[in-house]
Amino acid sequence: LYKGEDMDNIMQACKAACQSAGFVPNKANVFNTYIARVKACVHVILAFSPVGDAFRTRLRMFPSLVNCCTIDWFAEWPGEALYSVGKQQMTVEDLKLPNLDGILSLFKTVHQSVEKSAKHIFAHAKRPIYITPTSFLELIASFKKVLGMRRDIVGTVRTRLQKGLDALGAAAYAVANMENEIKAKQPVLEQTKKEVSAMMVVITEDKAKAAVTKESCEKVEAEAKGQADEATAIKEDAQRDLNEALPALNVAEKALKALKLASL
Repeated sequence: LYKGEDMDNIMQACKAACQSAGFVPNKANVFNTYIARVKACVHVILAFSPVGDAFRTRLRMFPSLVNCCTIDWFAEWPGEALYSVGKQQMTVEDLKLPNLDGILSLFKTVHQSVEKSAKHIFAHAKRPIYITPTSFLELIASFKKVLGMRRDIVGTVRTRLQKGLDALGAAAYAVANMENEIKAKQPVLEQTKKEVSAMMVVITEDKAKAAVTKESCEKVEAEAKGQADEATAIKEDAQRDLNEALPALNVAEKALKALKLASL
């Protein structure tokens, strides 16, 4: 168990005590003196919870826990101890609580009220309910856990709300810019409206003129169509006459070709 340098330190520290006890300061006697001093000075503290059957089982398995130990029952912590332990647990990390003293007082009050209720239940129902310091530590741990969870939820909601506010701010900024642009372009819109009104008057007049021109064109078109029909009729009559004259012309051409000089 001991290294060489550790044994040297033990020999130097316990040699005088060995001599004063009347023993020869050899290695075995010095080490035995060291062991005796360790046994006289070492104290072992065992902490057990009375909740459940584990404590009862350990006492039956190890009777020396009762026969060779001094038992000190720590049933209840005083209010000062609860406050002090609570403060030590709550200041391990910076929880940024605005009223830490009030919260610690609340923890103390809750724990003590539960202890009183447990005594009341035992007096009436003879049913023991153990409220140990571990319960107080679990109360603090549960508070810190729930606090972290709620802060995460609130942080998420705050982030979403901030994004919504940013979006609304951007929309308001865009609307304000559009309103400024509309106000700046209002004279141009008025001028354009006047120009469009004047143009509509011109278009109305041109439309009326176009209607008159269209009527004239329709009359001319009707006359031209009548002349075209007459020309078509004349063409058809001429074609019929031509068709009748062509056979006679062909016969005359043939007779002319057949005519000889002797026949004259």
